[in-house]
Amino acid sequence: MSRASVYRRCVPALRLAVVTSLAWVSLVASASASPPDLFGFGGRTQGLAMTGTSYETGYEAVYANPAGLGAARTRNLTIGFTGGGYQLRLDGMDAPLTPPRGITIGFALPLPFGDILEDRLVFGGGFYTPAEVLLRGNIRFPQALQWTVLERAQVVAILVGLGIDLHGVVDGLQIGIGVNALANVFGELAVRLDETNSFSSVVETQLVTSFAPIVGVRYEHPAEDGARSEWGVGLSYRHEVTSSFELNVATSDLPITLPVLTVGGLVQYDPPTLLAEGFWRPVPELMLVLNLTTRFWSAFNGVQIPTTAMGLDAPDPGFSIIPSPRVAAEYHLEDARFALDLRLGYGFEASPAPPARIANRRTSAGQDVPGDTVPFRILDNHRHVMTAGLGWTIKLGEHGEAIVIDVNGQLHVLMDRTHEIGQTDGAPPMTTGGYLGQAGWTIGAHF
Repeated sequence: MSRASVYRRCVPALRLAVVTSLAWVSLVASASASPPDLFGFGGRTQGLAMTGTSYETGYEAVYANPAGLGAARTRNLTIGFTGGGYQLRLDGMDAPLTPPRGITIGFALPLPFGDILEDRLVFGGGFYTPAEVLLRGNIRFPQALQWTVLERAQVVAILVGLGIDLHGVVDGLQIGIGVNALANVFGELAVRLDETNSFSSVVETQLVTSFAPIVGVRYEHPAEDGARSEWGVGLSYRHEVTSSFELNVATSDLPITLPVLTVGGLVQYDPPTLLAEGFWRPVPELMLVLNLTTRFWSAFNGVQIPTTAMGLDAPDPGFSIIPSPRVAAEYHLEDARFALDLRLGYGFEASPAPPARIANRRTSAGQDVPGDTVPFRILDNHRHVMTAGLGWTIKLGEHGEAIVIDVNGQLHVLMDRTHEIGQTDGAPPMTTGGYLGQAGWTIGAHF
């Protein structure tokens, strides 16, 4: 058999094996945190402009600030559903993007220790599961149109945390630690020519779990028993969340030598995030919240990886560190059997991405290649985020037993943006804009 014949037969075999392997990978891979990063996590904080670092003490604190768990005094279990829609525009035409839909589950469990540990430790968890897939990740060539920041809503989120109340040491002070758990998929596809001159392939993959820490501290001004605290502050840090897959395609027993090919890339990324927040109650019924969320997108290195050790990588995405200011208000009404909370919020989400542009490709070591340029079409826009919510509590006992129902909605208005290159080389500049919307509900039991 000639080398040309082997090569002609090898290429289709490699293509089929790679496609089959990637289809399997798409079913088993999982990642974390993107829906919470885009829209917040939980029925209450999503209606309050994705805040909660200073005031939240239920299951939502696992994501907002695990220190808040330390103030929980009742067990709670919550389940809910969220759904949304995207209406994005590209040069005045609709730009299709899959909207998010998923189930939320959360719990907080005060640990029943005695003596010095009494009312100190609270364990909590939060889970978000998309309704359609476990993970959807798109790794495109740099020339292709791609909404890298917004296209991150089809992933599983798994969060757990522990809050510690330091009452008796510093009353009103809590600290906490949590993790985002996620999986990375690594594997090898071995293709060989057997004794009958037929191609065979074997795929071996493994899931490697990694953890992204969340840490926080919270102080709430002590109040008299039964009263609501007048003010509080919180500080939290979430480490970057990544999920990737890499499939190495290696050949053996062929008359020709082919290099090892790597198929894959980064299918999920949330940047390191620092949150600083305070709340104030000018009157007991009204809570005002001011939050500054800073995302360190400058750590993002892009989603593509070189196919070979000598291959070229996509251009540097050139993302920036982005602060996002947020404000929110919650008005509380209460009687002997019921409580009602009215919520409003606003946030400004600046885009970390520069406009689509012509950029230099990079070597596998990350160095720019002078003169080797390609169109780089990452699309993103600044967003005005408006939120609203309603909470209804049905009291069942004297020790905090209750049923809590929360509903919320969000509208993200994308500011129009002009990109210096068009959809094709030499075309006029293109413009992007549009809307994102999401609504959801949760129902929980406190006991």
